Amino acid sequence: MLNPYAAERVAGRRVVLDRLDRDGAALASLLRDRGADVVIADHAPLAAVPSGCLLVHERDAAVARADLLMVDCWTGEKTSHVVQARERGIAIGCLADFVLHEARSPVVGVTGTAGKTMTARLIAHLLNAAGWTVDVPPTGRAENAWPSADSLAALRAETAPDITVVELTSTHLAYMTASPTHAVITTLWPDHVELHGGEGRYFAAKQRILARQGEGNTAVLPVGESRLTPRPGVTVVRFSSEDGGVAETHVAPHLRGNLAAACATVRSSLGVVVPLDDAIATFVAPAWRGERIGEVAGVPVFHNGMAATPAKMTAFLRALPASSSMLIVGGIADSAAGPVHASTGEQRLLREACGEIARVAQRVALVGPAAAQVAPLLAEAGARGVKIGPDLHWATTEALRDLAGVGQIVWVPGFPVDLGDRERFAELVAMAARTAGLEWAPAGAPAKGDA
Repeated sequence: MLNPYAAERVAGRRVVLDRLDRDGAALASLLRDRGADVVIADHAPLAAVPSGCLLVHERDAAVARADLLMVDCWTGEKTSHVVQARERGIAIGCLADFVLHEARSPVVGVTGTAGKTMTARLIAHLLNAAGWTVDVPPTGRAENAWPSADSLAALRAETAPDITVVELTSTHLAYMTASPTHAVITTLWPDHVELHGGEGRYFAAKQRILARQGEGNTAVLPVGESRLTPRPGVTVVRFSSEDGGVAETHVAPHLRGNLAAACATVRSSLGVVVPLDDAIATFVAPAWRGERIGEVAGVPVFHNGMAATPAKMTAFLRALPASSSMLIVGGIADSAAGPVHASTGEQRLLREACGEIARVAQRVALVGPAAAQVAPLLAEAGARGVKIGPDLHWATTEALRDLAGVGQIVWVPGFPVDLGDRERFAELVAMAARTAGLEWAPAGAPAKGDA
């Protein structure tokens, strides 16, 4: 497969990057070292400009003179400079595509509408437990496993790992010209549609994880998934959360599908046998994905702040008993690419999620601009005890107002939220507990009487 990022392909060409953060700086430096004329078009850079590279603020003007556009992992297909590049026939790539083209070992790539991070890190953990050396990005945004500056550093290491494991979201795949050796699809439903310009384009982006696979490669898909089609000669492996050994493990019900996908990849695609119970016992899940962060007055508090879609919300809530929970719901209703959860498929999933909220909740604290969209659906579903407030600080205070009969407090936004809110949720709960005169016991803290 032709590598579009090889030195002989980029030397002397103008390469435009549309974001300057740690990852963008590392990629810009590498392309500069290969002889490219590197321009970074970012009006709000988050890192220092690498020497020999030029920083400008106007993206559209920079792209008009580009030979190659390298986009950030959250750049949508409807963004003006992407539309312009495609209209002009300018090649578009991304850091993830660079990593797959340059990888010196087989690559496991994990995509799906939900469960990418958990599944990728489970695969890496299981292979590590079997004695394999695994490169998996350690410092992705929100603890995900997206290709990053660390991936570029690993490419320059003296020794290659046995295998590379990465997470690939739809806004990686939309610009990729390489496919992983082992492609894993966890789940598939409409999401991030506003970034692609329609549900069809979203599913087409997901299909690209399989588009360049060939003889000897594998595709791991859920049982019954027929919307994505592996190429001829590719070995197809199917998985279900009811697969032998998976349903019996001590993992939260909403994570069993992730474990099933990981096990199918490790066992069937790679032929590795791992004592599952022993390996799972030492697995540390990435943060903010349904973790129990502590207790207030003996009531467990769960942080599921990464559940930014209706279907992720539903998957978690289905495991909870009826009328058992105090829920914090809501977030951002619009992105730079347009309204979120606005497509027909996403609206259907949002109604289903509101039905689960109505079943599970004793009370609901509804926050953010999304409240205007969610409140009527909750009323339609018959949800009780719904209050609307301005922000997460208010919501944590409201959550602790009355804990009589509450089985758990759960933050499960169902919409995008600010990264800072995810980082400080536990702090806000602790602050609200102190104000209310309630005991806060963070997870992992010694019990009373312990040394």
